[in-house]
Amino acid sequence: SAFFIHESGIAVTNYHSLADTAAASVTLTTGEVYPVEGVLWADKAADLAVIRVSRLSRDGRTSTPSFAALTLVGTEETRAGDTVYALGNPMGLGQSVSAGIISAVGCVTSLSTTPCLVSTAPISTGSSGGALLNEYGHVVAVTSGALLSGNAMYLSVPVDALMGRDFTALKAVSL
Repeated sequence: SAFFIHESGIAVTNYHSLADTAAASVTLTTGEVYPVEGVLWADKAADLAVIRVSRLSRDGRTSTPSFAALTLVGTEETRAGDTVYALGNPMGLGQSVSAGIISAVGCVTSLSTTPCLVSTAPISTGSSGGALLNEYGHVVAVTSGALLSGNAMYLSVPVDALMGRDFTALKAVSL
C-alpha cells in the first residue's frame, strides 16, 4: 500500500514494502496501473520511504495530469482515544478502510526508530504503507504492522519526519 502526498505523483509507503524490490507499480482505485519511477527518500530505520510514481500508465494509454493527494498533519495533537481510519490493501484483496482509536502514542518497538502509534484500526499483511487518518481525513501515520502478543494492537509510523520537506525537486533513485 501507499498514498499520494503530492499531485505530481509523490507517494509514501513503508521502507520494508520496497526492500529488495527491483521494480514496483501502483494500482489506483480506478484499476489503472502506474509504474514507480524510483525512490526519492528512504529511512530504513524509521521504516519510511517516499517514491515517485509515473504519470503515464504502465500500458501507455493513460496520462494523468495529477493524482489525488492526502494532507500530512503528523502526531503533535494525536492523543489516546482519538478516532482513526486505516487505508490499505489487506491480503491484496483491494482497497479497504477500517476504523479504530489510538490506543497509545510513543510506543517504542523494533519496527521503527521512531516511536509508533498503536491503534485498534485493523490492518493485515498488504496494508503496510497505507495511511492512518485522523477524523478529519488527514494523515497522522503510515500503517506498518501489529504487535502479535496482544489483541487489536496495530502499529503505525508517524509522518512527522516527512512534514515540511519538499520532495518535488528530488531525483528518483532506482529501486
